[in-house]
Amino acid sequence: MNFINKFELDDSIWGCPDGAHMLAVAALAEAKGRILYVARDDARLALMRDALLRLAPTIDILVFPAWDCLPYDRLSPQGALVGQRIEALAKLASDQAGLSANTIVMTTVNAFLQRVPPKCYFEESSLHIAVGQSIEPSALAAFLVDNAYLRTDTVRETGEFAVRGGILDVFPPGHANPIRLDFFGDEIETMRSFDPSNQRSIGKADRLTLHPVAEFRLNSQTVERFRTGYLAKFGASASRDALYESVSAERMHPGIEHWLPLFHSDMARLTDYCPDWPIILDHEAQAACVGRFEQIADFYEARAESGDDGSSPYRPLDKEALYLGADELESLSAHQQVCGLQRFAAPDGGGQQQDAGGRPGLTFTKALASGQSAVVEVVQAIQAEMASQRRPIVIAAASEGAAVRLDELISEQMGAGHVSRIESLDSAKAGGIHIIIWSLDVGFQSEQILVIAEADIFGQRLSRPQSKRGKGDDFLREVSALETGDLVVHAEHGIGRYDGL
Repeated sequence: MNFINKFELDDSIWGCPDGAHMLAVAALAEAKGRILYVARDDARLALMRDALLRLAPTIDILVFPAWDCLPYDRLSPQGALVGQRIEALAKLASDQAGLSANTIVMTTVNAFLQRVPPKCYFEESSLHIAVGQSIEPSALAAFLVDNAYLRTDTVRETGEFAVRGGILDVFPPGHANPIRLDFFGDEIETMRSFDPSNQRSIGKADRLTLHPVAEFRLNSQTVERFRTGYLAKFGASASRDALYESVSAERMHPGIEHWLPLFHSDMARLTDYCPDWPIILDHEAQAACVGRFEQIADFYEARAESGDDGSSPYRPLDKEALYLGADELESLSAHQQVCGLQRFAAPDGGGQQQDAGGRPGLTFTKALASGQSAVVEVVQAIQAEMASQRRPIVIAAASEGAAVRLDELISEQMGAGHVSRIESLDSAKAGGIHIIIWSLDVGFQSEQILVIAEADIFGQRLSRPQSKRGKGDDFLREVSALETGDLVVHAEHGIGRYDGL
């Protein structure tokens, strides 16, 4: 990447406005190898991930999302998110030698500040299987049950498995589709992925790694550890809590994940899985950390002060048990290099400052202020820029439809043949006008490139959310997920029981 200035890793990297910060992170991954990027929220993480997949396809990306529930919630995190977390941690724990030399672990402030299971948990709870391997289906089913998989008649969701004669279906965490294992005796004869909506095979596989479906296990050892820790923390009266009774019976309980430390002998930090990796902080990530600390403290105080609320008391663990504290976060810089991205140019004075050279992009306020598009102003700016033949001109469109529309509008003003479509920035040429699919809210520029975002031209994105699936398709998909005897709620008739079609 030669579209920003070369720089060395430092406490702060200046000249990284939105858009340019994506190029800076890609350049750091290519220069430093493996890095840990901390976005301030889920939306920023998604934008960075999508941008890097297009701008730097040779870089491997591991996404480690946060739970989608509040601190000390009565709800459990979504299973698919937990699957992503487990998949990322398991890869980092057991197969770092197999990771690409250029790998980015992408996470958010919320996920970064939360403790995780220790590495040994994934080493003890993972199973590698392959076509041709001999393993009894009953032994495999016992392993899945021991690792919190749910046995069902039909596999449709992450963490489920089903056994039908010599066939075992399983939906491992971190996978887009479930896997069907066909046994010949005790030998795995074939392994195929299939569509959970229609149960039809869609691809072949040679090997599979089964990770636990949760960040803890419910077996005799972990249950005893939980019981001992729960009573030691909250007293003998806590033995009547619904949570305690459910765990004692080796049953899942809503929100059980918020007592995760009681299932493990100790907890780890995400940085324990990425030792010596530089930590890159998104814009305003430090402010997001402060806000998260306040949110955790507020929810803890609310739970602690509420006491018993009748039949279902909530006894929260100490904040430090599940989350990192401000002092612990501060001490990280003594063990790993922490670098913050800054939107603005490096300040004058104060020694040598690392500056990527990114600056705010062009603005077209005259037309936008009147409620019209700024196509004419953009074309004038493009023509002035082309005269210098100094740097490529790239127009970032959020969707294919927007890219086609922008191509038409600019070609109407400048004539056909001036605009080219590119798949990566490496194809951009100095003085040329290029359109690329790249989701940006605002453009930017450097000495090496000028980027104009779709929103700079129209004041907002042209793209709209994709149309929803037809009602008939939705109906068939929902009905296929029902089992005879399930309770349902009808829009007109209320609660009922599904007896089939």
